[in-house]
Amino acid sequence: MSEISTSDFAPVASYGMPMWGRMAICIAAGATAVVVWYLVFLRSNRRQGDRVVEWIQAALAGQGQVVAVRWLGASIFRVGLRLGTSLFQHPALLVRLTPRELPHRWLRQWWRREPAAITFDADFEIPPVFDLQVRQHRWSGRGSAPFPSDPERWEYEQVTPLILTSRRSYQREVTGMMNALLSCREREVLSLGFHRASPHFSATIRLECLSPEGRAGSNVFDTLKELAAGASARRR
Repeated sequence: MSEISTSDFAPVASYGMPMWGRMAICIAAGATAVVVWYLVFLRSNRRQGDRVVEWIQAALAGQGQVVAVRWLGASIFRVGLRLGTSLFQHPALLVRLTPRELPHRWLRQWWRREPAAITFDADFEIPPVFDLQVRQHRWSGRGSAPFPSDPERWEYEQVTPLILTSRRSYQREVTGMMNALLSCREREVLSLGFHRASPHFSATIRLECLSPEGRAGSNVFDTLKELAAGASARRR
């Protein structure tokens, strides 16, 4: 009878990676992907920022010039301006790009349908005597009748604006500003503000309006001057 060695029944050593090791690799791979994502879109934002500065310079169209650009974050930067008008003091633009460098912020902005925007702010020589914030909202509906896809066949109807106020006395300056706002041809202004504290004047428009394909183009600063002058913010 042959002898059986106990070594023949020795357990086989497992060379598989422990669970904590696999988790560490997954975490490291995820972190690397996030860093690479951030750096790629950070560089993309910088290139887009350079293009936006070119759009701004073109929109000024001889009315002023860009004097400084300062990045405040990965997708937000401030542009200092020098304008050839005494209406605005210390003018500047705050540009908010789409925050693509962080996926969760990008998704949140897409979900809320918040467009990339640019905000112009400046002071007046004499502060306004009122605080006012105007935001543009649009509603649209569709009935059961067929709706033509060609905009040339659309029918428009102008309605009287409605202003709600809690003040007993309605200031003349507010009426002038509202008339100027309603006269904006393309309605590109998303929000408009007059403040007794600095900045005295601020206006936000969609960033795409400044692009070569945008609707505002070189008229944007004319629109801003019209809005500021329409409010008669200066005291006579």
